[in-house]
Amino acid sequence: MKILRLAMVQIKANEDNPEENKEKIKGFLNHAKKENASIVLFPECSLTGYAPARAEELALDENSEIIKEIEKTADELGVAVCFGFMEKAKEKGSNGKGFYIAQELYSNGCKTKYRKTHLGTREHNYFDEGCDFPVNVCEDVKIGMQLCWESHIPQISGTYRSKGTELLLFPYASGMCEDRCKENWNIHLPARASDNGCFAAACNLITDKGGGGMAAWNARGRIISDYYGRDEKLMICDLGGDLPRDLFAAGHETMNSISYFDRARDIF
Repeated sequence: MKILRLAMVQIKANEDNPEENKEKIKGFLNHAKKENASIVLFPECSLTGYAPARAEELALDENSEIIKEIEKTADELGVAVCFGFMEKAKEKGSNGKGFYIAQELYSNGCKTKYRKTHLGTREHNYFDEGCDFPVNVCEDVKIGMQLCWESHIPQISGTYRSKGTELLLFPYASGMCEDRCKENWNIHLPARASDNGCFAAACNLITDKGGGGMAAWNARGRIISDYYGRDEKLMICDLGGDLPRDLFAAGHETMNSISYFDRARDIF
């Protein structure tokens, strides 16, 4: 995988002031540019705040001016940005709501939007489920997204890997914080990385009750860098290098560098 400098950002989103959240995002984009980052990852619902019961009031159309301004800033700075929001859509899904939890990855004029495909228990009361697993290409790196508790569902990561994804992004809006967040992430996120031979990165929204946390793992599931404080913060990680699939394709695979995804058989 090509070397990619990723900036992860944890912020506290004001549910009553998306303009304030937008300005925070723009400020961190400028900070990331000074650190020579290629892509900046923000948490789930970082633009609108995570407030399912207020979706009808707070959700944004994907073409809203506030979103366009973030995209314009990213274009001006020459960085890619991945940010989340509650989305108001023209079409309704299986729940008949017309609202989605969306994460947009915007890179060099190309917009990729992921709608949360597996909703949490109370999220079902307010949102529809997405059904697509789009892959974005940033700096020649193929990137996929899955949100928060979806990280517990290995089939999503496997679907992205089948499409050639090299980097998995896990934006969260979870009340877990500090040691609890670290313990939870270190159970399953390294597995999503190592099972699929992908780099992985996660960041968590800060709320009044908890939240915060950022971490990145290499394609073997080993930690690269992490931070579990609760202050608004940017963290830089350099990702890239040979993936297990590269060694597999070149015929140099060993038991210490096995590509689990390529070796798997369909046994069901």
